[in-house]
Amino acid sequence: MSLYDGVIDWGIKRAQNSKMIALGFHSVIDGLVKVDSQKIGNLDIPIPRDLSEIPDSIKCAEDFWKGLIFSFVNGSALQLMIGSKEVYEWIMKTFGTGTLRLGGTSANMAKGLVPFPFEKILVYVYPLKKEIATLFPNSKNLFVVGKKGLDHPINAYDGEGIDAIHWIFEFSEGQSITINGKTYTCPRSNRFIASWNPVNSKLEVRDPFKSYVIDHAEEISHFLVSGFHIMQDIYPDGETIEDRIDELLKFIKAVKDKNSKMKFHLEFASIRRDRVRKAVEEKLFSRFDSLGLNEVELSWIARDMGYDGKDILNLDVERISRVISKIMKGNLSRVHFHALGFYLLALRNYDLESQKKALAFASLAAAQRAMDGEINLERFKYMLDVPEKYDYKEWEEKGIHFVLFPTKVVPYPKITVGLGDTISSLGFVLG
Repeated sequence: MSLYDGVIDWGIKRAQNSKMIALGFHSVIDGLVKVDSQKIGNLDIPIPRDLSEIPDSIKCAEDFWKGLIFSFVNGSALQLMIGSKEVYEWIMKTFGTGTLRLGGTSANMAKGLVPFPFEKILVYVYPLKKEIATLFPNSKNLFVVGKKGLDHPINAYDGEGIDAIHWIFEFSEGQSITINGKTYTCPRSNRFIASWNPVNSKLEVRDPFKSYVIDHAEEISHFLVSGFHIMQDIYPDGETIEDRIDELLKFIKAVKDKNSKMKFHLEFASIRRDRVRKAVEEKLFSRFDSLGLNEVELSWIARDMGYDGKDILNLDVERISRVISKIMKGNLSRVHFHALGFYLLALRNYDLESQKKALAFASLAAAQRAMDGEINLERFKYMLDVPEKYDYKEWEEKGIHFVLFPTKVVPYPKITVGLGDTISSLGFVLG
């Protein structure tokens, strides 16, 4: 029996029986730039001496190139925040805005969920300006909290302008770049993200979204939280990352007080700043029900714990499962690790069969989105013929159930941005 037998109908029925799903706090405009080998090769680029040394943010042009070349050479997804207005202006001058599209973890999750018959997808967007509102899909089950209550973003925006932009530099497997006489070849399709988002760097939960969610908590079954990667160690007004996370925890507690059955998922994303990452690990992991992350992100957590992150990057399943076991404390009873070719799911006290079907459905959605650029439920059945590269495995260790789930891999994806968000969100809300 195939792992994918019956999962399409199962996933649709599961979505139809859902309650409201909330997504916060990271919606932004993306500027998509296809890496042009010839253009980059003709630029005067200061090649970093050590390509394994990734900066914690982009403070100068060399930091930008370090991030881009690391991501390109390893075929790994990486996101770095732009730390100064001067560098933001330099990137804008060098590459322009690229093709504008909807981005950010929360918005990408919304985009991946709304094609399915979920009752209501509620997404946090701040500031909700016309430019970003028009990029959201025209779906009847998509909502923000406007001045008059729930509404589609296009009916609730306030003013115009672009306050933040995340550049997505996409590259393809086999693509080569020659810089100062040295050639680099990309092993697999992926992207490097350079983000400018000072307006949301405190991860403030603002009204009317904040009040609405607390007042209507009983109507919400799942809440997916992200955006920590754009936060700072210390803010100009003296506030620290620890202060800001404490404020977020107050909001989460207020919501849980109204609905103790609500499940909370933390999508890790590329938290490069050490203090920010460690604050998330120490203060939030044990307070969430579920965690989603990829191999680059888990390698940083492993390093924080004293392990060598190279085994994680090399997809050593034994080391990956060992690190995951170490972080599963407190409420954290589900960790969804996603890499190219397989998901590794670690579970305590979850229905295993439902989780496996949710992984299968998420795999089909991600493959179809990678192939076509947008999710089209009518084309799901064709994804069943896409081959898998790994074997299914299942085992238990120290009370934690592990599932290594082989996924559908599209050889030449049309897009790579947002696939992890699609995988994590569907796996969580359907499971």
